[in-house]
Amino acid sequence: MAGSKTGLLNFVVIGTVLAIVLSSYIYHATSIVKEAEDVNKENAVAQFQRVVMLARAQWIKTKQHTVLIYETSLDASGNIQQEKDVAAELFVNVKGWPEGLAKGQGKACEYLYTLATLREKSMPSEIVVRDEYVNGYLQCTFFIHNRVWFKYNAGSGVVMERRS
Repeated sequence: MAGSKTGLLNFVVIGTVLAIVLSSYIYHATSIVKEAEDVNKENAVAQFQRVVMLARAQWIKTKQHTVLIYETSLDASGNIQQEKDVAAELFVNVKGWPEGLAKGQGKACEYLYTLATLREKSMPSEIVVRDEYVNGYLQCTFFIHNRVWFKYNAGSGVVMERRS
């Protein structure tokens, strides 16, 4: 009888310790996953802003309604290298800010996002994009899980991220 009580006590103690260790692991792993998601979201917004600024720089240089932006990288000495083999064409408004595609040509905001994140597939299902034209300029609103993630105003070139 004493042996069965000891065995039951060992089972309860070991089970409790395992439950505490497992719940602690899940708690910490969840925060790491959330942090990684936040970093990925911030990176996507930064890349979107980079595309906007690259298009603006090309417009300043050419003053054309469409500009080509190239994939860029830094070489070993810190100089910017452009990959001239691969270019993306962007429509730019009269103020020099990219609108992705000419008005009425399709999903301009989604096109800009695709260029920024270099995604060849369609956008993830949790991301929804709304294109609007306000005062003749493209306004993009990006949502994740039905909450505003960031906005882009092609009238001013402002990319504004919503911090949650």
